[in-house]
Amino acid sequence: MSSTDNLYGVEAWAGYLGEKSLPVRASTLVRLKRALSDDRTTLAQLAHQVRMDPVLSLHVTRQAQIIHEAKGSSVTSVDHAIASLGFGQIETLANELDTIKIHPHSVAQRSFFRSIAASNHASVQAADWVHHKQLPYAEEARLAALFYGLVHWMLWLYAPLHKHKFAIAVIENGESPVDAERRIFGGTTQEIGKALADRWKLTELTVQALDHETSPSLSLLKQLHLRALKDPRLEEDDLRQLNHLIQQHYFPVKLANWMALNVSRGWDHNRAHRTFDIISDYLDLPLPETMARLHRNCAVAARGYHVPGIMTPAAELILLPGAGRLPHRLSDHELKAYSSRFPEPVTPPPLASSATQVPLVEDQFDEPELLNPYIYNQVLRRFQNGYELYTKASHILHGLLQGIHGGIGLERAMLLLVNTQAQTLRAARAIGVSQDDPMAHLEIDLRQARLFTRLIEKPTLLQIGEANRSLIHASLPERNQGWFGQNDALIMSIFRGKTPVALIYADRQGANTPLLEFHQQHFRELCQAAGHALKQVGAGE
Repeated sequence: MSSTDNLYGVEAWAGYLGEKSLPVRASTLVRLKRALSDDRTTLAQLAHQVRMDPVLSLHVTRQAQIIHEAKGSSVTSVDHAIASLGFGQIETLANELDTIKIHPHSVAQRSFFRSIAASNHASVQAADWVHHKQLPYAEEARLAALFYGLVHWMLWLYAPLHKHKFAIAVIENGESPVDAERRIFGGTTQEIGKALADRWKLTELTVQALDHETSPSLSLLKQLHLRALKDPRLEEDDLRQLNHLIQQHYFPVKLANWMALNVSRGWDHNRAHRTFDIISDYLDLPLPETMARLHRNCAVAARGYHVPGIMTPAAELILLPGAGRLPHRLSDHELKAYSSRFPEPVTPPPLASSATQVPLVEDQFDEPELLNPYIYNQVLRRFQNGYELYTKASHILHGLLQGIHGGIGLERAMLLLVNTQAQTLRAARAIGVSQDDPMAHLEIDLRQARLFTRLIEKPTLLQIGEANRSLIHASLPERNQGWFGQNDALIMSIFRGKTPVALIYADRQGANTPLLEFHQQHFRELCQAAGHALKQVGAGE
């Protein structure tokens, strides 16, 4: 297949990438050949040198895997691969490898090396976790975690125009990574990676970890987080299923790569913190001890694989939140040069995106889905059908907060009671808001806040986002202008009949993601149902 052929779909990409070979850094190959020419070099010394370069590790492992496949076995470590090949075959391989020199001003090349560094980081973490749990497959997990992200190495090197388009769609336009991958590649990169691993006969654990069949659903991922938080709402069957998942050999491989992906968005990112909680639970260590271990492994990974000019995970760890990172747009010079060398993104054919496709597991936290459908549906049914324990308005309003926070999954939910006589709004109850936060003690004079006056004229939903945030801030009294922060938020007025009772406020503080139509619809549904329930109970708190 030529580089100008249109590429779309998992099999097409696996065929195109499967014919390519990854070049090794010139400096790495020079050191390897020097070691091979030295009669004093041992196989153990060779293995140490090979482990220092992920691409060289890939070539050696693939070559050894050919031998093991014929015997019905599998390579379990770089040391195992080196011992299987011996000096002669390694020397032959070294003479056949192509090299690559670093071009520090190339965004595509820097992204290529950065993706390798991220995979190396995941491999160091996975091996350490398995070793900590005293399980016998630490080196096998290291290899599988290293090759899990191989498809991204290949795509940055051989399809930079597609990766450029994907980065713009996700980073600049806010598109779901899964949707963007399906639209641009015709499948998820995890599916392409699995197909490539099959074609290249990579280790069994690598293929198993990349298989969507082993990927937990979004609900299961969120239950993993609830398990880490020792949430009492998890039932025995849920815990049994989660225990089965974390005992699988592929679990630390996936978990390490989720972490490597999430911290690439920032060590302070909310998704990264959720992943840290799950890792802490997996290691059965307190969170501070877990974080110290993760940071130590991060530094080990950065020292073990260093590329001049490339931001490593350890370097990103010490950056302040919001600090600049690697550019994601190719330069005009690169775009012009690559247009004749690599495939151009194509318009998706009709019906190319199938509803049966499985989401990319690394970004499943981005897929809109209820945090806990059981809680959401339980609260909704109680509002709609009545509930014997809802005897006062306060019971219903408290249930509403629980449904918004625990069911929909909005990080903060707050009840502001309306006092029509005093013309005030007062924060009465909140979930996810610290008592140290001024928001917890908020009081608004409705005579000075026309925005909220309009909200209590009739049941109304207001969504605060990038487009209207500054206008809404400006409409508030000066002392209240900072209480929204920079978060997307939802506010809805709750009525009992024709009387305004409260405003419900909810946001995703810390999630660093916009609120979607999905959140708005479910928030509205719960609030409207709460209004219906209020009509059925007596007045008063």
